[in-house]
Amino acid sequence: MVSFTDSKLLYEGRTSLLSEEDIKRQLGIDCDEIRSFIQLYLTYDGVSFPMQAMMFRHTFYPIEKGDWDKIEIGFFLKFEDIIKYRNPQLQNDSEMDSLVKTHIPFADDGCGNDIWIEVSTGVIKVFYHEYPMEEGLIEIAPNFEDFCSSLENWTLK
Repeated sequence: MVSFTDSKLLYEGRTSLLSEEDIKRQLGIDCDEIRSFIQLYLTYDGVSFPMQAMMFRHTFYPIEKGDWDKIEIGFFLKFEDIIKYRNPQLQNDSEMDSLVKTHIPFADDGCGNDIWIEVSTGVIKVFYHEYPMEEGLIEIAPNFEDFCSSLENWTLK
């Protein structure tokens, strides 16, 4: 089970009634690269962070001046919302259609920017919707476990 390792990280998880088979079937996946993601949704059907959570990209990737570093996370989506976001019939953009076929949105920064997991690799990315896809889609963590363990309560730094 993935855990949030900062003992001071405040979070509230909704109890999940999902099974692994339900999750894989509804997402249309059958792979092990996102096992830790699935494990979290077997325990929690969405997570909220009362104090807003954050993580830093420099924990995993080299950052240059002007790069995105501090990533904020307001909440992990409920599973039913993940399914709605992934519904290609709701998209009117070919780039977004391509993204939802290969990635799963699972969190939001509280301002409408989504955090995604790439199904084939487990890499975590943020998509800043104010930018074109090639600029706004940014890798932030190598996998779901590292992402979750890097979260901390939001503070002004």
